Amino acid sequence: MLGVLITTVGSGMNNSGWPEQSGAQQFNLTRLPENPTQYSLVISDGDERNISGNFSVDQLQILRAIMDGAEKLALSDEAIGTKEPVTTRFMDKQEKAFIVDVEKLGIQSKLYLTIKTEIGHMTVEAGRISRSTRREEGFFFDLLSRLEAVLPKLPAQPPK
Repeated sequence: MLGVLITTVGSGMNNSGWPEQSGAQQFNLTRLPENPTQYSLVISDGDERNISGNFSVDQLQILRAIMDGAEKLALSDEAIGTKEPVTTRFMDKQEKAFIVDVEKLGIQSKLYLTIKTEIGHMTVEAGRISRSTRREEGFFFDLLSRLEAVLPKLPAQPPK
């Protein structure tokens, strides 16, 4: 069962406002030929830093759920800072490999993806949304689409 922990933090991730993204962040998600239930995920920050790890289908299902919840909040008119960014964190209580932070200020939302593997961890600005135009940019949305395409569909949760 997937459980997503959501925490809202009062101030933003940085104090410099909304700087331009450096470099072109990107990802690569590949099924491992020697084990079809495992995928290799590589994230690059565009400044020659990258992180990679092998993840099970179950772990990637959790990542997909976290990213889906984060995207919904990023597009909504909830938890928005007017003078200081408001950051909301999405993570799973048991699976510590993935964190998505949504930082909202004015009409913009920024999505930060943190990946933790055996070799370390890395946080990148993975996407931006202008809520007024619903314009999306960044690899966050491509990665979410790729996860939705390659992973089996989860059964619908019965109403409580």
